[in-house]
Amino acid sequence: MRKAAVLLAGLLFVSAFASAADLSGTYKGTWTGGQANGDITVTFRSDGGETPKADVSFTIGGQDVKCNVTSVKVDGSKVELVYEFDVGDTKLQSTVSGQVNGKAMEGSYKTKSLADGSAVDEGTWKATAS
Repeated sequence: MRKAAVLLAGLLFVSAFASAADLSGTYKGTWTGGQANGDITVTFRSDGGETPKADVSFTIGGQDVKCNVTSVKVDGSKVELVYEFDVGDTKLQSTVSGQVNGKAMEGSYKTKSLADGSAVDEGTWKATAS
């Protein structure tokens, strides 16, 4: 019984690691919000740990916006990213939740103001590994 529990725990760890490792690469796609839309690029890379690191950039009104990713969570096929960015003098934070399906992922996002926590925008996104 004890060996079975250890084996199961080991398989779960390997499975979680494999899922995270499968994300490595660059995903390009689009996002659509309440009043705007644009392109999005998410790059996952491994630093040898269980959870990958990520870089995010997107366009709004034809302008490139670079983001500072503060959190990456991977749970099987579910992904959650939190990143901060500036639009003009406004500091914002987006939380992106998604589902991975092969080389594609899609989901929703919510953006809030870092100054007061007020909601700014929400919408959907989708991207494919390039």
